[in-house]
Amino acid sequence: MNAGGSERLALVSIVMWFAATSARPFGIWISLGGTAVALGVAIWVLDRTAMASLLRPSLKLVLLGLTAGGAMTVATYLLYPVLSRMLPVIVADTERLYAAFRVTSPLIAFVALFPVIFSEEMVWRGVVQNAISHRFGAQNRVRVQVIIALVTLIYALVHAPLGSPVLFAAALGCGLVWSTLRAVTGSLIPSLVAHLVWNGLVLVWLPLDAAR
Repeated sequence: MNAGGSERLALVSIVMWFAATSARPFGIWISLGGTAVALGVAIWVLDRTAMASLLRPSLKLVLLGLTAGGAMTVATYLLYPVLSRMLPVIVADTERLYAAFRVTSPLIAFVALFPVIFSEEMVWRGVVQNAISHRFGAQNRVRVQVIIALVTLIYALVHAPLGSPVLFAAALGCGLVWSTLRAVTGSLIPSLVAHLVWNGLVLVWLPLDAAR
């Protein structure tokens, strides 16, 4: 796919993601999860060569993703009690988020996470980050850090319609790590693995509200 086509695909993906997070009556799994998978399939069909290159695995990339995902998870468990004591509203917002995710069983949620996250990485760290890098990095020599920050900010902003400060903050923090991994390695494997580890543990296996 040429640069113009990549940019159009990125723009369509951003608009559709924003529409999905705005469709709150349909729930997170149906609106956001369904949109993510649909976009992932479309991206694979339209830009298979680029995605296949970004998704070529190696032991080093997988280990990097596992390390990053593990570090993110540990940081989350350490920071959450501290922040929730400082800002009690975080607890209520976190509980609302978990309630939205728990409309389905933990087993189904755990299985569904893979296609959703796989697609999400192709959308954000794949198509969107590629398009922004090509547009600004190649033409205007914008520093890599600025490109990472821009992708992260857009990623967080499209989740704002869900009305959750915790989710917005998580999208900023996690998005920053995942976009950095993508920029540094030139691969989607580390961000994909880190994303799977963090979501699988924090959202499903060892939720933050388990002790409450």
